[in-house]
Amino acid sequence: MTQAPRLLDYFKIHFIVILYAFTAILGNATHANALTIVFFRCVIAAVGLAGILYFSKTSFRVSRDVWGVWLLNGVFIALHWLLFFGAAKVSTVAMCLAGLSTQTFWTSIMEPIAKKQKIAWIEVFLGLVVVVALGIIFSVQPGQWLGLVMGIGSGFFGALFSVINGNYTHSHDPKLITVYEMAAAGLITGLIWAYGLGSNAAGFVPLGFDWLWIGILAVVCTVYAYTETIHLYKVFSVFSINLVITLEPVYGILLAVFIFGQKEIMQPGFYWGTGLLVLTVMAHPFLKKK
Repeated sequence: MTQAPRLLDYFKIHFIVILYAFTAILGNATHANALTIVFFRCVIAAVGLAGILYFSKTSFRVSRDVWGVWLLNGVFIALHWLLFFGAAKVSTVAMCLAGLSTQTFWTSIMEPIAKKQKIAWIEVFLGLVVVVALGIIFSVQPGQWLGLVMGIGSGFFGALFSVINGNYTHSHDPKLITVYEMAAAGLITGLIWAYGLGSNAAGFVPLGFDWLWIGILAVVCTVYAYTETIHLYKVFSVFSINLVITLEPVYGILLAVFIFGQKEIMQPGFYWGTGLLVLTVMAHPFLKKK
């Protein structure tokens, strides 16, 4: 049974979204490539969570069916992050986050199908508004289309693994879900990373401060933020959470401009598009209630 959200839950989800927004900045500040970032992030997160579960004497045993779903979901998470960090590398943090915001639209379609419910057309409408906002963004920043497309792909896989996780939050420990999914994501990216390492290509070994940024990504932006998000599925629907995550571009753009300066400043139309995203988030609870 879903709990009623408290005021603290609303503050918590926005704080987590700020952490998610910060991941693109950390990824962009890291000189390693996207594959290396995702691999080490997953491994550190999996090992850390496994240690917490072990010392708290939590059982790792789950049914074979559940285990298989979680491992597959780990692959979806790996694809989500690879596209996410790749988008930030080939374009800008702002464009990467703008594409990611389509996660709302994908969720409005996937969640009702997963729960065998009728599609809530108001949620589809709001998701389409997000697409319109992205169209505005693309029209004024056409030279960065690859980053936008990769960000949209990241949003698709982000919605997919979120909907799948929403089916298990009431019956399993969020840390247990996360450790299996991080292990699967680490395994699939690790196999590719090992092949790339053997080719002596650049960017496959973190250097200097790269380890610090990846460590923050793993511990703060994954172990804490990711498991806390799964906890919040108990009080919010997956769509509601992903709609608030639509604010990630806004938080991320503000942080990116502050940290990277002129590189992240866009055309005025870009900000009109992100403003439309904000209005969508604000309108959702009122329209759904009505």
